[in-house]
Amino acid sequence: MIPVEIKMQILTMLILLFISLAHGQDRKISSQRNPNCGNCTSGTLLYVRADGSHDTVHQLWDFTHGIPTIIFIISGLNATVNMTWDDKSPRKIWITEQPKYSFAIAIDKVYEYNDLQDNGYIDALSPRREFSLDKAIWSQEDILQTDEEVWLQMRTNYRQDPKQGSMQIKLDLLPFKDYAVELPHLIHTANSTLVDVSLVNFTQTRGYNASRFALRLIMVGTDDGALSMNYTMRKSLDDEHTPGIFEIIEIRTPECARGGDGGFLQFRPVGYTQPQRGVASSTMAHVSTFNKTQVPHDSTLNALYRSFDKDKLLVQNMFISFGESGDGYYKQHNFTSWSFTIGYGEPPKESFSTFVIAIISIGLGVPVLLALSGVVYLLVRRYRRPGPTRLVEEQ
Repeated sequence: MIPVEIKMQILTMLILLFISLAHGQDRKISSQRNPNCGNCTSGTLLYVRADGSHDTVHQLWDFTHGIPTIIFIISGLNATVNMTWDDKSPRKIWITEQPKYSFAIAIDKVYEYNDLQDNGYIDALSPRREFSLDKAIWSQEDILQTDEEVWLQMRTNYRQDPKQGSMQIKLDLLPFKDYAVELPHLIHTANSTLVDVSLVNFTQTRGYNASRFALRLIMVGTDDGALSMNYTMRKSLDDEHTPGIFEIIEIRTPECARGGDGGFLQFRPVGYTQPQRGVASSTMAHVSTFNKTQVPHDSTLNALYRSFDKDKLLVQNMFISFGESGDGYYKQHNFTSWSFTIGYGEPPKESFSTFVIAIISIGLGVPVLLALSGVVYLLVRRYRRPGPTRLVEEQ
């Protein structure tokens, strides 16, 4: 009979072995900076190709036109994306076969609003000033291009003046499913990209004593233009990765909302007011209603979508604003960061990590193992007990 201590060690080793299994790649990824541009010494457009078993996800991460843009194009395995350049930005983008689907987002404007009611969100009554990113000049701070990860970090000055603060954007793609390293630890997959936006030391407008900031996002999908994006807030009992935040917001294209392979944004309604993220530095992220709009004329979005049927192109915008009542407004910390994922297909669902599964397995397995060991011990002892002896009186 194996002692209980040895059984526990074997169980623990098996669980740790399960945890340490390496990720298998769901797609084969490759990337290229400024493809087909022979004279591009500055400016960054990163083309990422992710080949799966049945289709290819092409992504364009563009900062050449000023407006940060992420484009997804879904095609067959043999299709290629081509582009021609005008000086330092793409003039025309096309794919060699009819794409199965396309979805894109762009952050075209930053709004400063005077939150006089201390609501935390931007509304129609809030005095505001807008800063368009179409003239922004982005510098590349970091880049990683391997077959295991593609990573890009960009930065631009607020209002074209380094003394007035900066905006930073990080993008990360992995060819397998995983949780982001930083809070709120969003899930990103081979079909999605993790995006992180930070507003650092923004100078506030004179006369605005309750300044907050909001981002305006343009969303484009190859859907019926008469429809609308779909907003869903899901409740989750799992706050293992983002303590105290039990909501997940998903914005789906009509194709994705009806169960097809459309596009989506996924994020938790939380931002952070310090670079070191934690529960104490968290704040609310608010989503506005959706509004019909048009693709910006001088943009990478237009370089691709101007050849599409306008009736089969859905273009809407929305605001993401940050703050909550009593938090001291933006000036309290002079920093706000927010993370989201943009992807294709069904948005990923949360699940318990292997560490939690291991703890649950140990917690449930130990009592069961002890109980079984006790039963086996009692049965063995009973089996080995000698039978009753008859007393014989000596003569």
